[in-house]
Amino acid sequence: MNADQPVRVVSLSIWKQLYAMVWLAFLQIVIVVVEIPFKELEIYLVYGHVFLGLVILGLAHYNNAQIKKTEAPSRLKRIAKSTAILATIQPIFGVILLANIMMPYNTTLASLRWIVLLLHVMTALAIITQASSVATAYDMWEEKEYTKP
Repeated sequence: MNADQPVRVVSLSIWKQLYAMVWLAFLQIVIVVVEIPFKELEIYLVYGHVFLGLVILGLAHYNNAQIKKTEAPSRLKRIAKSTAILATIQPIFGVILLANIMMPYNTTLASLRWIVLLLHVMTALAIITQASSVATAYDMWEEKEYTKP
């Protein structure tokens, strides 16, 4: 590459970012649900889950900011915003669950575990549902697939 040539930045279009978030959320759910035969490796799946959660958190806020800049329908903007809010709340539940894994003998954490786990799962399913809804609707809007006749 020549020093005189400008650096070309490759960026994904918004609809691709939205679909990427859906698939990352799906992968994040799968890696903690699938049981593996090697118990000593489970903690690495948990760390992978945490890493993907942070990526999804960043992507949710980035997607929200990108959609705000468009002329997309207000409903899509509201759903993208609520997805970002859900993605922001999710780590709170995750930290409590991770602390329960790291300190399994803490009775306070153990008693909260099932409630927090239920909230964590429900929020994860809401995020993937909202993200897929926005991805499909934005893609259709961008392609002018659902204009009124």
